[in-house]
Amino acid sequence: MKKNLLTICFVCLSICSIFADNNDLVAGLDAYSRNDWTTATESFEKALTAAKPQDRIEALYWLVMSETSAQNYRYALNYADAFLENASEDERAAEVSYQKGRLLHLSGDYETSSKILYQFIEDYPEHPKVPSAYYWIGENLYAAGNYTEARKVFSGIVADYPQSGKVNEARYKIVLIDQQSVREELLRMASEANAAAVPDGSSAIEEQQQNEDIINRLTALEEKLDELSATLARIAEEQEQQRIREQQQAFEQQQ
Repeated sequence: MKKNLLTICFVCLSICSIFADNNDLVAGLDAYSRNDWTTATESFEKALTAAKPQDRIEALYWLVMSETSAQNYRYALNYADAFLENASEDERAAEVSYQKGRLLHLSGDYETSSKILYQFIEDYPEHPKVPSAYYWIGENLYAAGNYTEARKVFSGIVADYPQSGKVNEARYKIVLIDQQSVREELLRMASEANAAAVPDGSSAIEEQQQNEDIINRLTALEEKLDELSATLARIAEEQEQQRIREQQQAFEQQQ
C-alpha cells in the first residue's frame, strides 16, 4: 500500500489533536505514522475499550488499516466487518468496504472478493477507488483462470480510467494474458506439426504446402511472442521509474 508519508503524518497529527484525551489512540496513530504496525495495533486494540463510542469507531478503522499494512489479512477482515456493522454511516465506510474486497482477494477468496467489490462500485460509483476496485476484480478473474473476462476488465480500466494509477498494472496483465494465449497457440501448432508428419496419403506437394503454412504461422506467433515480451519489459521499466519518482517525491517532502 503506497503512502504519502507527509500526508499521513498530517492526518495523524490532526486526529491526535481531536482525540488527545485517549492516550492509546494517540499512541497508535503515532506508531502508524512511523509504520510500526505492531505497536499501532496494540495501542488501537487498547483504545477499543474506551468509554467514548467515537473513540472505539476510530480505533476500529485504524485497526483495519494497520492490520492490512502488516499483512494480517484475517484480523483486518474481522475488524473491517466490525467497523461496517457498527459504523455503516461513517464517511470512511466506503474505504473500509473497498479494503474488505481487496483483503478477500489477498486471502484467496476470489468469488466473495468480486462480489464485495462490485457492491462497492454500485454503492460508491464516484469514489476514487473505483478503478482500483475493477483492477482487483480483474485479478480475481485472472487468479481463477478466467483470462478472457479478466482481459475485458483490465481493458476497461485502460479505456475508462486512463488517469488511474492502476492503468500500467492493468496493461501489464493484458500483455501477460496475450502472451499466454500465444504460447497456447504455439502448443496447438506443435501438435498440428506432429500430426502433419504422419503420412496420410497426401501428395508431396500438399504435404510441402502444409509444412510451409505451419512454419509461417509458427514464425508469426514467435514474432508476436517476442513483441509481447518487449512490451512487458517496457511496462515493467515504466513502473520502476514511477516507483523511483514517488520515492524521490516522498523524500523531498520530508526535507
